[in-house]
Amino acid sequence: MLAVVQAVLLVAGAVTLFVLQRGQDRTLAVTFLLFCATIVTNVDPLYRWLDPLFGGFNVVTVISDCLMIAGTSTLLWGVAKAVGVAGPWLRNAIIVSCAVVGVVIVTAFVVLDKPPTTTTFMLVAGDHAAAAVYSIAQTLYLGVALGATGVICILRVREARTRTDLVGLWVLVVGGLFGVVRMVVVVVMDLAHVGGDLAVTRALSTPYDITTPGAVICVASGMLLLVIGHRVARARRANAVESAIRTLEPLHTRLGTDNEYPASDDPATRLSRLIVEINDGARSSRAALSDRERAVLARAEAALDVA
Repeated sequence: MLAVVQAVLLVAGAVTLFVLQRGQDRTLAVTFLLFCATIVTNVDPLYRWLDPLFGGFNVVTVISDCLMIAGTSTLLWGVAKAVGVAGPWLRNAIIVSCAVVGVVIVTAFVVLDKPPTTTTFMLVAGDHAAAAVYSIAQTLYLGVALGATGVICILRVREARTRTDLVGLWVLVVGGLFGVVRMVVVVVMDLAHVGGDLAVTRALSTPYDITTPGAVICVASGMLLLVIGHRVARARRANAVESAIRTLEPLHTRLGTDNEYPASDDPATRLSRLIVEINDGARSSRAALSDRERAVLARAEAALDVA
């Protein structure tokens, strides 16, 4: 049931993000889509139907885990871009580490004695060393990437432009914390399973069952809130610019010069030109602006600075 809830959340979120980010960078939307594919393919009834089509030896498991690694990579990159800390070094580090982890888990899966289709793959195969390598490699990558995402968000909390942004950043921080805790739990469980200490594995099943969906839900919700927050901020800036244009038009009619600028559909460009033409007109005519007119002009310049 929990997997179904996560799948529904991710499908709805992916559709929402692709709509909200129409005509813009869609890194976070792609992340949602990859997470969505991972969770959906692991819904038990679908998995039992789908995996036999790929040979019946849990190939869908390694496919979905690779999608999760790719999704986590795009998440880290998308959040870094959203908060302005993306750079070539980070992009290259993400690509290289994602590729290395992908090769490791595929290799471990290939050499593993794979059981027939099972929705509890690691419980069935976890006593093999290759299974531990398979699980630990991806778990470490996911934990580090989610933890890094959380750290990036903490560093950018003060720059949140809206309350939605702020909440989204903190939810991503919680998701990163869940991811780090899950990383520790899974590594201990895998090592204990290989060592034959099933009591430890069973004891840690509850933290695993909490942190895994917790990380997915928090990360998904945080991404969605971050995009919505940016959309709200852009709408506010656009409304402020349009309002400033309407406010300046009477002053421009009375005082502004015509600099014969080419036509533009960009509101910020039109506002900038209005301000320039009003200032030019005031200087050429030596007309004094009233206190109210100076205040209107100052508010328009402030709206342009924000835009």
